[in-house]
Amino acid sequence: MSAARPKPDPVNRVSPRPATRADGRSLDKGDVPTQLLDRYLIERDRQGRPERYYRDHKAADAMFRDHGRALSSQQAYPDAVASMLRIAQHRGWSGIKVSGDEAFRREVWVQGRSLGLEVAGYKPTERDRQAANEPAERAGRRAVEPTREEVKRRLDMAAVVVRTLISDPAAQARLLQQAWARVRPEPDKSRNLETRGARQRAERTRQR
Repeated sequence: MSAARPKPDPVNRVSPRPATRADGRSLDKGDVPTQLLDRYLIERDRQGRPERYYRDHKAADAMFRDHGRALSSQQAYPDAVASMLRIAQHRGWSGIKVSGDEAFRREVWVQGRSLGLEVAGYKPTERDRQAANEPAERAGRRAVEPTREEVKRRLDMAAVVVRTLISDPAAQARLLQQAWARVRPEPDKSRNLETRGARQRAERTRQR
């Protein structure tokens, strides 16, 4: 009796969500930003299209693969996920579906949501939502003031994504400034309204 074959690892895959009508999305293998072609060592398919993207010449496995209608990876490395999402944006995939192991699906969800993409295939935790800088209204929870460590962690995550996707230093600085503004706790609006009302009442009293 032959030994049972081990179950294959789940395929870590990112693909566009189905559309009800033509929306100009690209499904062409090799349709990637030029900067990524310069960043990775690439193996091409028989038609000469970029297919497998390697970090360096010693790597045994590709960081990710381009299948045209989908992108896949054997790892959940943040920089590999960032590159895959950059390709998704380049191809007009405003909504994506992720499948595979939990670590990969989490990484795609967090980075994808921070970029404004709709991501299906993963159910986020509250910490995932915080890591993606999701507004409290979207998360359906009360806003809580983040700790200094939490703010630093969110900014570090935003910096990884921005520096991977954006090459212009000025644009990087602008986006990181926006990220900082999003994670800073909002002032207590109700307290501001009460203070303003008290000032107005005091002003009316002096005028009488």
